[in-house]
Amino acid sequence: MSHLSRISNSSFVERRVADWSHEHSVGLGALDHDHNLIFIALGTLENELKFIRRGPTLHKTVKFLSHLTDRHFTREEQLLERMGYPKAKEHREQHGLLTAWMEAVLPSLGEVRRPSYDDAVVAYLADWWSLHNERADKDYGKFAAGRGDEAQAILEELTASAAAN
Repeated sequence: MSHLSRISNSSFVERRVADWSHEHSVGLGALDHDHNLIFIALGTLENELKFIRRGPTLHKTVKFLSHLTDRHFTREEQLLERMGYPKAKEHREQHGLLTAWMEAVLPSLGEVRRPSYDDAVVAYLADWWSLHNERADKDYGKFAAGRGDEAQAILEELTASAAAN
């Protein structure tokens, strides 16, 4: 999954991270918003690795991406459990694997200075999020759509509860 972006009138740079679009939608506004923010953070990480390479902004972006991911996974997993989604355990396990990978790999981005390593990290993250969204997240989106307004009500409650804490 490679994309081209114009960086000047006459040159293009290859990008691994796609922009979020409505075709990625799972039909639940709060989770779609999370996914959009995660795609933006991935694009920012990719740009920093390609053009900036080092510095405090790279570490801030890694922390921000990790924070977004943790917050999103928590909310999504709580929703799936409360809706009685039959694949909730499998979904949570997929999240756990990515979280463990991120905890092991992302801290070294500022230390390991091989562009091929940086590219491989971005490629893995971009592919994981795209495939996970396309396969697993869209599946629960269909399940949620069949349950009327229940999913939206649960999300609103989870959001209010998180804001209160």
